[in-house]
Amino acid sequence: MVEFKKLMLPFVVLATCVLSANSAAEDRTAQRVVTKVREYRAENELAILNELFEFVAIPNVASDTENIERNAKHLVAMLEKRGLAAQILRADGGSPAVYGELNVPGAERTVVVYMHYDGQPVNAEKWDSEPWQPVFRKPKGAKEIEPSNLQSPVDPEGRIYARSVSDDKAPIVAMLTAIDALQAADIPLSVNLKFFLEGEEEAGSPHLAEILEKHKDLLSADVWLFCDGPVHQRRRQQVVFGVRGVIGLSMTAYGAVRPLHSGHYGNWAPNPIVLLVHLLASMRDPDGN
Repeated sequence: MVEFKKLMLPFVVLATCVLSANSAAEDRTAQRVVTKVREYRAENELAILNELFEFVAIPNVASDTENIERNAKHLVAMLEKRGLAAQILRADGGSPAVYGELNVPGAERTVVVYMHYDGQPVNAEKWDSEPWQPVFRKPKGAKEIEPSNLQSPVDPEGRIYARSVSDDKAPIVAMLTAIDALQAADIPLSVNLKFFLEGEEEAGSPHLAEILEKHKDLLSADVWLFCDGPVHQRRRQQVVFGVRGVIGLSMTAYGAVRPLHSGHYGNWAPNPIVLLVHLLASMRDPDGN
């Protein structure tokens, strides 16, 4: 599910990221960019949503090879529509990544925008609607509206329901539409722009390292912008400069080979549970380190 008005946040992010604001004049220029992008969104919101609806209608579970290929080809067409040079990057046995670049004459810096187009597996029985047939619902009473019946202006508090509409296909459409808005306003980018769109993030990115190493020259940049994360708890726009990581492991703790009476052996014979408790406690201090 994605809120319609939150779908538009990447427009502003891209607009502000491609500009510097080191003076009052540049501040005014940046504000003009934001204004123009928002005006474009308001004037073209139905076309923007239709592109999103078409995109999320393609099933995208990483293990579904045929449809993952359909997604990749669809993305290439979406990138080329905006004038980006696009290609598919592959690793042995993995889902393809989609790459696009837009070189700007005179630009000295390069930004890579990361998003992923694959989604979580679906248990269709738990859905009130078809997972890959997007629907629009108004918040009060959850009134369902078919995409073809939407009218402008679209209720900004409405919700779009479909698999991967928020994680992570909406940001892709939003970012590409931001390029449309800048081009329509004849506002040039000030950086070279690259897109890296992964096809197996929800499957643990097993081939990501291989693709990055294989194409490290192609993907070189000054900064990466990751458009894949939760909405701020207060629904505010945000750009974060770091996130938490996670690591998984399997471990076996050994103890007695047969049952031992607690009254005779308790707190004396090695207990695997106690060993693991001490181990886990040693991994993190009270300050979270």
